[in-house]
Amino acid sequence: MNWFQRPGQPPKENVSADPRLHRGDTDAIATAVAQFLMKTGLFDRDAYVARYPDVAKSGLDPLHHYMRYGIQAGHNCTSLGTIARLWREVLLEKPAIDPAPVLDNPARFRAAVYVSSLGNFFMTEIADVIVCGLREAGVDARRLSEKDAPLPGTTHHIVVAPHEFFVLGDGRKWATDEFVSRAVLFSTEQIQTQWFARSLVFLLRAKAVADMNQQTAAILRKGGVKAIAVQPGYASTFAPFAVPATLPHSRALESLSPEVRSFDVTQTAFAARPIDLLFLGSTSPKREKHLAAFAPKLAKLNSFIYATRMSRPLTGEASPTASPEVTAALLQRSKILLNIHRDEYTYFEWWRVMQAFWNRTLVVTEPCFPHPVYKPGIHYLEEAPRHMPHLVEWLVRTPEGQAKAEDIRARAHADFTTLSTARSAALELLRAGGTA
Repeated sequence: MNWFQRPGQPPKENVSADPRLHRGDTDAIATAVAQFLMKTGLFDRDAYVARYPDVAKSGLDPLHHYMRYGIQAGHNCTSLGTIARLWREVLLEKPAIDPAPVLDNPARFRAAVYVSSLGNFFMTEIADVIVCGLREAGVDARRLSEKDAPLPGTTHHIVVAPHEFFVLGDGRKWATDEFVSRAVLFSTEQIQTQWFARSLVFLLRAKAVADMNQQTAAILRKGGVKAIAVQPGYASTFAPFAVPATLPHSRALESLSPEVRSFDVTQTAFAARPIDLLFLGSTSPKREKHLAAFAPKLAKLNSFIYATRMSRPLTGEASPTASPEVTAALLQRSKILLNIHRDEYTYFEWWRVMQAFWNRTLVVTEPCFPHPVYKPGIHYLEEAPRHMPHLVEWLVRTPEGQAKAEDIRARAHADFTTLSTARSAALELLRAGGTA
């Protein structure tokens, strides 16, 4: 099916030279995206038409409308019911797991890890952890931005957050078939978001895709993408989390008491940490609703809630909390990290949970998708939102709760630092990129 060619318009012959390539509005790329949506069943026609009245007025097939207009307008092409069905399918699957091939002499490789200088700060944090893992494996690895030139002799090109790197600023110049087809793309977006939809034009052309979420990787494979699940983890050489962190002075942190600021983070006791409850994240109607409901209970605790309204990528210039050093300083002073899903999709938010495990902070979260390694009641605590304040109060205020918290956070940290290393994730990315 020809998705974009209008009457009298000549066919596009040089796809890689097309200046609109990064937007996905060439026939070949648009067709590939449409086929992926149909193969996976991710596109919900009825929900799309009901959500956007202009679709019926246009006279276009709903999928055609989405490919021509909706994807770039940030329209949601799916629904909770559709994704729930996909989840059921991938959760019920038990694919054969082949043992990973032995990677001989990783030091023979040279890797470049690309991340947008204009993107969210935590994407750079992910890239830096991957670089640490590669170097711990003996690989010559560098972090590059869209402004840099390719390094001579690079054997592996790894792009973190393709929905940012290829779209923001000078990243557009990298959005060519020649580069994308040689790269491993590290996807970080939840599958229901507009950013995931925009990343598809790159994921479908990549040499391989690594996704931080187990279920998303399975759905990508269902759509014909060479995808693996990779979760970068502990690296002793990652400087922001390697040493006790201090809190900067800024207006956003003015409410923190001198006790919090001067706290000796080398103290090991859970009960000694001065912040009872920490929440860091972007705002959403769901999160605002729950945090407002928690307010009467949280007012009795020493809580620090920092919810960011995001209309653009979160950078250090936009927010004083947008740095791994500040994240570490807050986590090292907090007993509990509260995790509330952004919407009704119950993803296991690896990066947020990983940061807590790393800094020995107990995670209290809404129920999540099952993880192959980390289990509720053993590594973190799951609870329905309406009961979360009561659980937090029990953990913070009672000897029994404190003992439970000590046990769980110790197990989480110990297993995380041994079972989920940045080095092992780096080796998976190298294998995905080819080891010849």
